[in-house]
Amino acid sequence: MQKTKLGISVGLLGAALYFIGLMNFLGLILLAGYVLLFETNEWLKRSAVKAVAIVIGFTLVTVIIGIGSDVIAVLNNLLSWVRIPFALSWPLQIDSIVLNAVDALEKLVLLVLGFKAFTQGSITIGPIDKVVDKNI
Repeated sequence: MQKTKLGISVGLLGAALYFIGLMNFLGLILLAGYVLLFETNEWLKRSAVKAVAIVIGFTLVTVIIGIGSDVIAVLNNLLSWVRIPFALSWPLQIDSIVLNAVDALEKLVLLVLGFKAFTQGSITIGPIDKVVDKNI
């Protein structure tokens, strides 16, 4: 079993990357930065970039959904300004449902990858792995 410079196994540090990604983005960035700067294991470096890419990817999805809600709010303000008694909204509050589903999916992906990391395993996530391959 290969050890890191911290004295723990590579799999444990990889799992820590994914589990910290569940809790705190700043902690993930700091730990991933440490891994990329000081560790030599290629699997561990790929895991660091993959964890950051997953968190950023899911954050971008939530931001795009939020922009849709902002556009609807702007349109509602314009409609009220011209005194049209009509308001736009997401049907059935679908934006909230999608945001909750995206959040749950992000947590599930990070949990699965975290547990796979204990054995230095991974799962393939097409777009994320392409980003990792370009940046490692």
